[in-house]
Amino acid sequence: MLRALKLADNINIFPYLASRIPHPVFFTMLADDSFKIISVAGAHSGVGKTTLCSILLENIKGFGGIKFTKTSLYTSVVDDAAILSEDGKDTAIFLKSGAEKVIWIQSPGGDELEDALNIALAKMAGLKGVVIEGNSPLDYLSPDLAIFIIGENGEIKPEASKVSKKADIILINSEVQVEDLSFLTPILQKDTKVFWIDLINKKGEIDKFLSHVREYTK
Repeated sequence: MLRALKLADNINIFPYLASRIPHPVFFTMLADDSFKIISVAGAHSGVGKTTLCSILLENIKGFGGIKFTKTSLYTSVVDDAAILSEDGKDTAIFLKSGAEKVIWIQSPGGDELEDALNIALAKMAGLKGVVIEGNSPLDYLSPDLAIFIIGENGEIKPEASKVSKKADIILINSEVQVEDLSFLTPILQKDTKVFWIDLINKKGEIDKFLSHVREYTK
């Protein structure tokens, strides 16, 4: 599904005139079942995607991290450590959490995001896998594990509804365990697992959740 551009550091690929010949590194990764992709999406902004990514990167070693930010006009792929480690950036949290490599993708979506993901994933060659934060990347990926975060009030932005139905895990971010899960009925699939975690205070079913995730990353 993904198409490749010539690899480059911190490249702005809008507009671009680059080859769309598939890059051999990327397709070697696709053929390697040991490389795992974990997607972290959410019901709305501020629901806890970055915090969950940090928990995953702290506990699953040998993984990289890709942060997606939606923009209105341009697409860029950034791997400059000086930029990624700036205070206040989510990418800095990824690095502090133990990510082996971090890439920051900014894109409005569409073909440009598809190409940017191709570049970013190729840069992860040699790692055990990658944690990808963002809803839009799921339009172009078939991850080994898709995690969707929702708050206890069940709020879901309309554009996130489609993403929620792709989830292997639904994580309820709440200070207290939610007993009535009827609000999940519209998005709950047959084999979807549900966990409760208070992401701010890092309590709840964290150990149970991580144990389940590790089954996918063996």
